[in-house]
Amino acid sequence: MEGQLCANVDISMKKPPGASPWSFIALLKVHRELLVGRIRNTQCLIDNLIKNDYFSTEDAEIVVQFPTQADKVRKILDLVQSKGEEVSEYFVYVLQKVTDAYYELQPWLDEIGYEPSENICSKPVVNTDPVSRYCQKLRHELGRDSKFVMLYAQKEEMLLEEIYSNSIMELVSFTNESLGHVGQIEALFDDSVGLINEDGETVYVYGDAGIGKSILLQKIQSLWARKELDIGAKFFFCFRCRMFSCFKEDEAICLKDLLFKYNCYPDQDPTEVFHHILQFPHTVLFTFDGFDEIYSNFDLSSVPEICSPNEPIHPLALLVSLLRGKLLKGSKKILTARTGTEIQKNIIRKKVLLRGFSRNNLKEYTAMFFKDERQRALVSNQLEANPNLCSLCSVPLFCWIIFKCFEHFHSMFDSHELPDSSVTLTDVFLLMIEVHLNRSTKTSLLKSNIRSQAEMFKSRKESLLALGKMAYKGMENSSFIFEQEEISSANISEEDLQLGFLRTVKGYSGCDSQATYEFLHLTLQSFFTALFLVMEEKVGTKELLEFFNECSSMETAQPTCLRIPWLKKQLAGEDPFQNKEHFNFTNMFLCGLLSGSRQKLFRHLVSPAVIKRKRKILITYLGKNMKSHLKGYTRSRLKSYNQVQVQPNFVWMLRCLYETQSEKVGRMAARRMHANYIKLAYCNAYSADCSAISFVLHHFQKRLALDLDNNNINDYGIKQLQPCFSKLAVIRLSVNQVTDHGVRILYEELSKYQIVSFLGLYNNQITDVGAKYVAKLIEECSSLEYVKSKQNNE
Repeated sequence: MEGQLCANVDISMKKPPGASPWSFIALLKVHRELLVGRIRNTQCLIDNLIKNDYFSTEDAEIVVQFPTQADKVRKILDLVQSKGEEVSEYFVYVLQKVTDAYYELQPWLDEIGYEPSENICSKPVVNTDPVSRYCQKLRHELGRDSKFVMLYAQKEEMLLEEIYSNSIMELVSFTNESLGHVGQIEALFDDSVGLINEDGETVYVYGDAGIGKSILLQKIQSLWARKELDIGAKFFFCFRCRMFSCFKEDEAICLKDLLFKYNCYPDQDPTEVFHHILQFPHTVLFTFDGFDEIYSNFDLSSVPEICSPNEPIHPLALLVSLLRGKLLKGSKKILTARTGTEIQKNIIRKKVLLRGFSRNNLKEYTAMFFKDERQRALVSNQLEANPNLCSLCSVPLFCWIIFKCFEHFHSMFDSHELPDSSVTLTDVFLLMIEVHLNRSTKTSLLKSNIRSQAEMFKSRKESLLALGKMAYKGMENSSFIFEQEEISSANISEEDLQLGFLRTVKGYSGCDSQATYEFLHLTLQSFFTALFLVMEEKVGTKELLEFFNECSSMETAQPTCLRIPWLKKQLAGEDPFQNKEHFNFTNMFLCGLLSGSRQKLFRHLVSPAVIKRKRKILITYLGKNMKSHLKGYTRSRLKSYNQVQVQPNFVWMLRCLYETQSEKVGRMAARRMHANYIKLAYCNAYSADCSAISFVLHHFQKRLALDLDNNNINDYGIKQLQPCFSKLAVIRLSVNQVTDHGVRILYEELSKYQIVSFLGLYNNQITDVGAKYVAKLIEECSSLEYVKSKQNNE
């Protein structure tokens, strides 16, 4: 209908230079049907006409009597034209000034070349359009909400602009092949790059825990609120998917309530605002954060597919209908999830993989975090000397924790160095816990009064146990939201809440009158769960290995009762390292906390006999499972090599083995490989995993082949492979973000040992500088027979 109006009405009435002023009465007559078809808000026109004494209250009452919007516009036009040229021009002036309400008429105003007269310019115009007012309110509230980031500190907040830093965002195909990088956030919505399904409406952003998915959405929210995200979105609705788990099974709401009640409620005429949203869904942007965190007993298969925006239905059914495009078709959507959550292809428009900080990103973030130049140089030098720590810092969350711990201890002790040996993720989280406990302890002004880590943990043993108990109960049910009743039943005191490990969140269900809590990050809940399993003396073998067993369930998709068709489900054997990240993190932290180096800490918290028993159970389980686990992998007999093709869950096994820091465990794993060609391609390994790979492979006595193609190894990972280079004859590192710096390390190491025969560096970020190092290696290393280095930046 609107297209017909545009086609049938000649809007070319631009006034020629030097011509006498046109008649605005005539203008309104000529374009009457266009105006009737395009003006959707009459109240703003009436309010301004009354405010300037062009309309009387009687005029307004006459207009309001008409039943349809089109009839109201016709009556306003009749009255305006009857009152003369000035009123007719003021009518056009309001259309020009209130852009949000009458944006569909802006092309028409440009076409006629309207310029208000001096007299009309002096007349005030107030935007009373409920849609425009709602957009303003939405921008204000989302801008306020996105201004600060809640951090891993005691109720501490920092400005988003002071903590957000760019990281690697890679556009990928359905088969996860690279389609290029995202330079600017606007490119997420630019169909000229990375479009893989023009019928899909959802930009699917995925990556590992802590890689920066949530803070990216917060950055997008902040840009939109400041009108710095030019993608044609008038409305922005953000949802945290885990909150949908709060809804009871019998709850039902309509789309209008989901949008307004749980985001921002219009101050004026919600019905008109909602009607506008339904008419123009392409002006709406949704963000759904953490799709893999939905855990509910609600069975979607019992609900028929619905498309009605007015019918009350379970909120999860609304969520699914929005993602499928059954509701508000044409709206823009960003959906985030952890790596391994498979989404049905037909809803995806683009896939974006977050890879964390590059070498340059980390330098930029270090400069942003440490304002003091001396302190910044100290940290940079320590990071450069410790590639293991650098690799952990490539994950933004872990980087922030490490930097914050350094900052805290530096302020307490004048000088403090980062660890100079192998650092595990357990080390990092223990350090973070210590920082929290330190902050909560009242000390004198003398810094020497700070207690040791063991003393600090011992003094807050009951608090740690209480938090761990609640984390464990939640982990058992894959629940990440805790109501006040659960806080009380775990004996968590107000003082414990002040430690800063939990934060309050807005509930989506009927428990709004009481506070609802969550751990500051999913990985923190996993850590406290593992801490409880170690500290609680009553924990037996079954409980200790519970989450290993959870990972060996029959479904490789995230364990959930929510039956969503596009969550792929596959059959698998007994495998404790499947892609169930919150369980895998718990298992990994358990291995770290029960490592030999932690016995000194835990002897102050738990009976040494209990720790010994639990450690023996864990090591025995890892040994037996490593053997059965490797039996299920595809093996091939190649010339000079026995190849084993491992799966992504093998990386979690390596991470757990590395956290034990036991040479005995490393030797056992190497012995049970029964292969000398390890194929780890497409396993979602990142640079810090190279420490775990080296931890096992350096125990091999013979020459090895290692295939790490299509991962996220980068330069830091190459540096961590140094203990293995004396044994590696085949090294495949294609599609791994390797730069000239990484190639230089390869040259220095491989030319030293002179055994490499194959080197794969295809599709990295190597320039002419790196190409010279490759050329030197070919010249100096007589054993090198094949080099694969196309599609770089030479």
